[in-house]
Amino acid sequence: MKKAIINILLVFFLGVLLYSGYRLFSIFSEYHEGRSEYKKTSNQYVKKRDPDEESGEESGEAGSGEAAKKKKKAEKAPIEVDFDGLLKENEDVAGWIYCPDTIIDYPVMHGKDNDLYLHHMINKEYNFAGCIFEDYRNERGQKDPATILYGHNMNDGSMFAALRRYTEQEYYDEHPTMYYLTPTQNYRLDLICCFVARDRDPVYSLFQTPLEMREYLLGVQDKSTFEAKKKYDLSTVNRIIVLSTCTNDVNDARYIVIGVPIPIE
Repeated sequence: MKKAIINILLVFFLGVLLYSGYRLFSIFSEYHEGRSEYKKTSNQYVKKRDPDEESGEESGEAGSGEAAKKKKKAEKAPIEVDFDGLLKENEDVAGWIYCPDTIIDYPVMHGKDNDLYLHHMINKEYNFAGCIFEDYRNERGQKDPATILYGHNMNDGSMFAALRRYTEQEYYDEHPTMYYLTPTQNYRLDLICCFVARDRDPVYSLFQTPLEMREYLLGVQDKSTFEAKKKYDLSTVNRIIVLSTCTNDVNDARYIVIGVPIPIE
């Protein structure tokens, strides 16, 4: 009898072990599939620029009675994105988020709700990692006081997992800037604060006016986990880009990183 019980327990624990192994294999397979798909998309549609590339526009400047020519450099993003090709693949593409020297290098989607791209990739195939996506309530073109970009805090460090690193001053000092490229305008994102907030934080209301958004910024700037290099007069800030991901610090909490979008090119 005792031997039979031991055999049953052995079979049971072997089954648990096999099931656990299968689940881990499935999870890591999805991680690999997601990384491979985004690497393929990046290789196909994104080109890194030569940092020594010089570009600009000629502008006239008065001098000694004649128009003097002066070369004025225009700031450019460190990457170029083929949005024509991306939009042919999926018309929901809203932009591309890029942070130099990090894993953040992803297309950004804009769906009819906040559910589809939570667990679907740009090809609309299911994958737990999903996409980085704009809040469906936002108007395309960064016309709202706050545009929110969501992404998962993945255990393998992909998607928006790097946002949790902005709780460290040293990490911010190394990565104070991101870039948000869109089909109509490219932006440099000057990151101004990071903090942990609940999922009902007022920032998710998107704000009705820039004034509401500025008042919010004044209330949260002292909570920032890093001290920003560039000090902004918040009364002059009309729009912000909000990067949001989950955290287990407290229930229903989010890491929020806020950037001021500066049009470039």
